[in-house]
Amino acid sequence: MLTRSTIMPSAGKTKRKKSSRKRSELDSALDQVTDESVAASMKEFQDLLAQAKGDTSELIRQNAQELEERLVLLKQKKIDKEDFNFFVENQKRDLRVFVDSQPAQSQERAEKLTLHILEIAATKIVPVLIMMI
Repeated sequence: MLTRSTIMPSAGKTKRKKSSRKRSELDSALDQVTDESVAASMKEFQDLLAQAKGDTSELIRQNAQELEERLVLLKQKKIDKEDFNFFVENQKRDLRVFVDSQPAQSQERAEKLTLHILEIAATKIVPVLIMMI
């Protein structure tokens, strides 16, 4: 008699689950947030960051990586809020040009994965990280 695993198309193949991805230092810090309204912003940020890090555009991936690194540096007190805000403003200026250069159907996604994620980081994530220090 055939077992269920022998008739499944993926039988014998290793499955990659998103939940098993390596947790970053930033993810660990954000997971400590318990306030529901703040937690929703954290979840949106983490989802957008994961999408951006896996995007096909090198610029979007690079921005996500740099953003995550700056947030970790802020949490570790290696940079301050002023340094972080300077980074965000420079990124926004450069990324507006990138977003505007995208085809119309791609602009919304590009904006969400670049400018919007920077805005969430600056207005929602940084205050929480500073409170955790």
